[in-house]
Amino acid sequence: MYDTIIKNGIIIDGTGNPRRRQDIGITGGKISTMGNLKNAQAKRVIDASGLVVCPGLIDVHSHSDVTVPLNPRFDSTIRQGVTTEVVGNCGNSAAPFAAGAGSGFGTFGDTAPVGQKTLAQHMQHLEESGFSANMAWLVGHNTIRSLAGVTGDSPTEAQYLEMERLLCQTFEDGAIGFSSGLEFEPGRTCKPEELLRLTAIVKEYDGMYTSHIRNRDAGVLEALDEFLHAVETHGLRAQVSHLNIRHNTHAPQNAFQKCVAKLQAARDKGLEVLTDMTPLNYGIGMMSGILPKWLTAASPDKLREMLLDPDTRARLRTDCDRYWRFITNGEWERVRMQNNPTYPEINGLSFPEIAKLWSKDPWDCYFDILAGAAPDINSVILVSYLFTDEHLRETIANPLYMLVMDGYSSSATGEVAKYTQFPLHYIGMTYFLTHHVRTMNTLSLEEAIRKMTSMPATHFRLGKRGLLAEGYEADICVFDYERLESPFDLQNPAQYAKGMAYVLVNGTFVLDGGEHTGAMPGRIIRG
Repeated sequence: MYDTIIKNGIIIDGTGNPRRRQDIGITGGKISTMGNLKNAQAKRVIDASGLVVCPGLIDVHSHSDVTVPLNPRFDSTIRQGVTTEVVGNCGNSAAPFAAGAGSGFGTFGDTAPVGQKTLAQHMQHLEESGFSANMAWLVGHNTIRSLAGVTGDSPTEAQYLEMERLLCQTFEDGAIGFSSGLEFEPGRTCKPEELLRLTAIVKEYDGMYTSHIRNRDAGVLEALDEFLHAVETHGLRAQVSHLNIRHNTHAPQNAFQKCVAKLQAARDKGLEVLTDMTPLNYGIGMMSGILPKWLTAASPDKLREMLLDPDTRARLRTDCDRYWRFITNGEWERVRMQNNPTYPEINGLSFPEIAKLWSKDPWDCYFDILAGAAPDINSVILVSYLFTDEHLRETIANPLYMLVMDGYSSSATGEVAKYTQFPLHYIGMTYFLTHHVRTMNTLSLEEAIRKMTSMPATHFRLGKRGLLAEGYEADICVFDYERLESPFDLQNPAQYAKGMAYVLVNGTFVLDGGEHTGAMPGRIIRG
């Protein structure tokens, strides 16, 4: 007697091999049989005739560690078929944290239980509370830098030892890797030797190193070389986060092709290095990302005063030529407010719209918003048009690229919805299937699913996940491919993907007939 049988489905097993028709038997949270189960008995039988059955999707570039306390049901990503998320990316992780600290990347309030400091304690708290999808944890370089009190480019030996202690502790607690975010504070001021010293510990624990590299425009080749130097020095298993070239930001000619050649050369040397890409032309990022070091190095109590000072503003208009360089180029129509804590009435508006509403120059609007958030300027999040259709196609189709979302699991209602007003969080993974596969034919469905299942599961060593095969965890999606929908609406972003019929996590139905069951069978995958 099986717990569940899924019969008559169109099996896309995650290997990239052609689809086939086969039945799946599930017992004790695992796939126990793949074959013809016509006469077998089960507590529940799902007739998947005409439906695609594939492994649960795996998003290895997620920031859901900051939303899970508010959204343990993983509402928006479960409805996309995402059953496992690797969190703590871009150098920012919600744990470890100081007592009473906020949640890190973005503005989600103080969701960390007061007094909990270690990753192990945070994981235990989440497991006791319950959550719907699996999570694996990266610890952020910016996070441990902040905890060690490092702000500049020259940590003291005592600060180095504290960062090393914190990093070792997180691996002992169950982290699977270490992430850096070198376009963000406080990591952007670090020197390469700091990363070399810390990634030596990653190698000791056989962990994963992921990096939002230091530059992805004019200096992208040098930034990638810095990353690859650390990888080659220690022989690391590694991932370049969202290796993409933003449109009209002064990147070298043929930058994408040169970056891919560098990655392939590293792989030819035997290094386990890959990369990933997001699905939309649009991306999100910290509003403070364009600010120069001379401003961000100021003490927190001085930031508001400096941002309000006319002379400082005049200097910033020419000194903010970094991160999203098109802002300095005057392409304000590409920039939209996602979330800020002080002026919620402008969330969702473009900067030309904000400038018209406030009767101010866009730069003054920019500085007013940051001043309003000071000293927590990193909490303000923007959305911007970043990539051409051509660049999306060439990255998504490249064999070195996994498919990721780079967002948060959210909900269409409740507190968390206030802070995630961007379609990516609701449709990101299914958009690969509906737009890039079904409409644009950039990839076959089999290859797209491989890039979202077995490819990341193998590279990140997530255990027996990512394949429909006997002995594997029963993380499974069942959906109507032709009726799958990914509503993309910047003005009304909180719309769930449609068409997922069933999603099982560790053998438990979390989505049943397209509706969330409220089940919370998710697990933390420890290193």
